[in-house]
Amino acid sequence: MINILYFTNTGKIIGGAETQLAGLLKNLDTSVFNPIVICPNSGEYSDLLTSLKISVYISYLPSWKKAISLPFRRFALSHLTKTISKHHIDIVHSSDLWQNYYALEMGKSLGIPTVTHVRNHIMPQRIHKYLINQFDKIIAISGRIKDNLIKGGIDTEKIEFISDGVDLTEFQPNYEKTNVLRNDFRLRDKIVGLVGRIEPFKRQKDFMRIAAEVVKKRQDVSFLLIGDILRKYDRYLRETIQVIKKYAIYNHVVFTGYRRDMADVLNSLDILVTLSGGSVIMEARACETPVIMADRSRQENLIWDDGTGVLNVPDNINDLSEAILHLLNDDELRIKIGQSGRKRVENLYDVRKTSESTQQVYKSLLGMS
Repeated sequence: MINILYFTNTGKIIGGAETQLAGLLKNLDTSVFNPIVICPNSGEYSDLLTSLKISVYISYLPSWKKAISLPFRRFALSHLTKTISKHHIDIVHSSDLWQNYYALEMGKSLGIPTVTHVRNHIMPQRIHKYLINQFDKIIAISGRIKDNLIKGGIDTEKIEFISDGVDLTEFQPNYEKTNVLRNDFRLRDKIVGLVGRIEPFKRQKDFMRIAAEVVKKRQDVSFLLIGDILRKYDRYLRETIQVIKKYAIYNHVVFTGYRRDMADVLNSLDILVTLSGGSVIMEARACETPVIMADRSRQENLIWDDGTGVLNVPDNINDLSEAILHLLNDDELRIKIGQSGRKRVENLYDVRKTSESTQQVYKSLLGMS
């Protein structure tokens, strides 16, 4: 049995990275691989992993990016080593860049291969700040991320391009069209949503500016901000509310808070908008919900259906608002794009296939393939 030690950045909440790791673990070949997960704290995510019969250890790991944590890192590593001493670990896998330091140190102390997942777009000049170059294998979830890694000086032989996956049994079209959002909120005829905790990276303020442009032309649209509200982002939340007040669109905006029923939520949307990417794009497509994505690299005219289920739109308020209006005005096109998205996900992003690709990385590191 091959024991793999995973590092995740939280045990409290379930975000995109946590969903992806859970999908990988659920689809491991348990006749070959045995996962052990280190969570820095306990909560909904650690409980989920435990319910899947996965060994979970709670071990506080101070942030290695802060100099003040330096005296405590060795103690944390020593405690962690004792915690997992009953397991013979064969591979260490960091599922989050913020845990790279501890994954590397554990790999070095045990003399075993290390893997890290890169899920975020990192500028080439910042690659080495996350110690990425020191890992034996690096999994990039997109071609753009892979290109940036290469530009940052990472050996191409170290990089594996494996997309994030989606559980097609959980995320699938609801043809009965049960709308859970209408059960919980008073909404207008059309529903456009953005998913992600309220924070600057997810760009809710920009989404509200886009919504204001749409409302000028259509009054029958509700815009949903779907995600957790954390105290540390209170200032950004207030700024977002100020934008809503500035444009007087408060009657069109709903903060749903954190939702555990994301498949039902995505099925309830007419359009998902994302300004930051993320695995929710695949989840929406799996539900046949069309996606509008801000694309900073796109300047040319739009292609309304390229078979991916995602409409890549130049990253500016005017083009994004016009894209929303175009899809809201064309029911047949929304259906067509949604169906294309489901087929695309079935062909390329089934979590069972992406999990198998990751398992092949493990086998190659151990000379098994």
